[in-house]
Amino acid sequence: MELRMFKAIFTVLTIFLILQSCERPKEKAIGYDHVITVICDDENWEVCEPILTETLGKIYKTPPAEPLYTFQRINAEDLNLNSKNKNLMILTRLESYSDVTPQVQAMLPDSTIQRIRKNARGYYYREDAYAQGQALIIVVGKSLADLRNRLKVNQDQIFDFVERIMYKRNTAFVYRSGEQFDLAESYFEQYGYYLRMMHDYVEIENNSKTKLVWLGRDFPYRWLTVSWETPNDSTELEVQLDDLLKNTFTSKLDSVKINEDFLIVEPMWFKEYSAYKYYGLWESKEEIKGGPFVAYGFYEPIKDRIYLLTGIIHAPHKEKIPYIRQMETIIRTFDTKLFEPE
Repeated sequence: MELRMFKAIFTVLTIFLILQSCERPKEKAIGYDHVITVICDDENWEVCEPILTETLGKIYKTPPAEPLYTFQRINAEDLNLNSKNKNLMILTRLESYSDVTPQVQAMLPDSTIQRIRKNARGYYYREDAYAQGQALIIVVGKSLADLRNRLKVNQDQIFDFVERIMYKRNTAFVYRSGEQFDLAESYFEQYGYYLRMMHDYVEIENNSKTKLVWLGRDFPYRWLTVSWETPNDSTELEVQLDDLLKNTFTSKLDSVKINEDFLIVEPMWFKEYSAYKYYGLWESKEEIKGGPFVAYGFYEPIKDRIYLLTGIIHAPHKEKIPYIRQMETIIRTFDTKLFEPE
């Protein structure tokens, strides 16, 4: 017991020093975007892991299969060494003593803890807690059932929070070497949309007749396409977007096709647009080549068009998720208003 109390006191002092250091300008968060550092006892983790896997740990068949996020569990006393990691999550029950308990009590004021406990759906999250670009999540339950319930009812909100911070970091990373303002502005002048372009993408095709803009880069091989059509009021949007996806991968990009066996479609919000996200695998019609793709389809009212923005990856022997996320970061800069750099 004396050893345990010593560890608890040492942990509290460590966190106090960390919090004191937060008064100085914060360093940038470190580590991988797709790794979530988790402080959680074995018993709590057994209850929480299946819920986290539904959202943050969702599997993408790239191939091979890769999770969107992976979980790195650490011991409570290792928080000091990992306090600046990009994604930090703490899961605990305050009624059950563990090495995690004093950490949470030192990190959060009593008023915050009490407010969380009084709200059956309450949890804590904060951006830039110990480092710039960090996502911190703390879920505190009264029992295993309460901890599980809090995580379950908030899993989508937690996912959205982690994603928002990730895309914010990724935007700074993607455009760190500059961007092609003239090229992006030319598409705005020609077609009325703006898409921030990385410095090393080149235009492959710009065809107003087929309604396709196609850009790409090598090493690893990536394509980015924007295709559109005039909507048909007599047909549901989902059907029109499905047709646009098929048309893009069979006619507009005539050298590739979608593997229908691995296609997944999910409704979602893309900025202010009600949209559908498509992801799965593409294959070359001419070579033994393929890989993952991701696409966002939606109706845009200003131009009265349905758009499909697609990212295609070919990166043999490499992890695909980081490249998919970079493509999604570019796609998410789509706008019908002209971008004004700071």
